[in-house]
Amino acid sequence: MQTPDPNAVGIVITTIIGIVVVWDIFMLWRSHELVPELGPIDNGGHAWSSTAEQEVMRHWSSIMSIAVMMAAPWILASSTGTSNWLIITFDVLLFSHLIGMLLPKRYAATRTHLFTDGQVHEWQGLRLALKQPRGRIMLQRKGWGILAPLPLGGEAKDLSLARKWISAAMADNEEWKNLKNLSFEEE
Repeated sequence: MQTPDPNAVGIVITTIIGIVVVWDIFMLWRSHELVPELGPIDNGGHAWSSTAEQEVMRHWSSIMSIAVMMAAPWILASSTGTSNWLIITFDVLLFSHLIGMLLPKRYAATRTHLFTDGQVHEWQGLRLALKQPRGRIMLQRKGWGILAPLPLGGEAKDLSLARKWISAAMADNEEWKNLKNLSFEEE
C-alpha cells in the first residue's frame, strides 16, 4: 500500500488549522458585538471582561498543547519528508491561534444565556463543575462530561458577582428576581 504524499496531507491539515484561526478571529470580533458594554445589564445579569494574564490562567492546558503541536512537526519532518514551508505555515497559524486565545475576552450572564468567546450558550446546556478552580469559574457542557469544559476568566470581584448571576440563572425565576431587585437597590 502506498502512503499518501506528505505535502498533500500537510496542506489539508494546515488548511484546517487556517479555517479554525479565521473562525476564532471572527468569534473574537463577534464577542464585542454580543457584549458591547460591561457592568450591570438592564434586565439583570452582569457583563465583564478579562485580562491577558487571566486568559493564560484560563487556557494554560491548551497553551501547552499548542506548544507541543508546534514542535511535533519539526521532529517528524525528516522522517516524513514534509516541506519546511508547510511546517512554518502550520506554526504561524498555531501561533496566531495562541495569540487569539490570550487576548482579553468579554463575558455576560443574562437570565437565559451565557455569552463567552463570541458564542451564546443556553443555561439548560450548562452546569457548574463540581470542583471550581481558583481564579476562574468552570462550567461543563451537559452531555460532554469532562471533555468540554467552559472556563470563564476575569477579576475576582467580577467572577464573584458573575457566579451569583450564573447560579440564579440556573436556578428558578424567584432567585433571579431577588438578585435583580437587590442589584437595583444597590444602584
